[in-house]
Amino acid sequence: MSRRSGRPLRIRCGRIFRYIYLRLVRVGGNPVHVALGFALGVFLGVFPTFGIGIPLSLLFASLLRWNRVSAVLGSLVMNPLTTPFFWTLSGAVGAAIFRADATRVFASVQNGERLRGLTLGAGIYLAGNTIVALVTATIAYFLALRAVLLYRKKRRERRQKRKFRKGGA
Repeated sequence: MSRRSGRPLRIRCGRIFRYIYLRLVRVGGNPVHVALGFALGVFLGVFPTFGIGIPLSLLFASLLRWNRVSAVLGSLVMNPLTTPFFWTLSGAVGAAIFRADATRVFASVQNGERLRGLTLGAGIYLAGNTIVALVTATIAYFLALRAVLLYRKKRRERRQKRKFRKGGA
């Protein structure tokens, strides 16, 4: 067993999100474009893109002239640790929208109505996932913008203090 696999899940999660945070706030460029790129990446990461979320986020960020690095970082929000949460939430939101009973959907699949049941289940999931992805991306935009602006403000203040200590103007 390697040392890495022996770390608790909470520690591994914390390290992943700290890495994403540090990379995000240190990305250069317009803070609004950094935040927009991150939100785009989060949306495409949460939305079921079947493994092509990162290339899509690079493509759309390039077309929209938003920050490509932050778009890729946003895509990383959806990872093996967060996937079960987003899938469950998407299913629950979709079921609430359609007032669907999951046991009925599963029963229709078991009763030989596989295509109908799977189509209904996919529609419920996609409706819920679209809403979850939009809400998550909106929250990600505001959090990223705030984080980048605060980080840059603190960095500017630290530089001014160092400059003042050295006797600079």
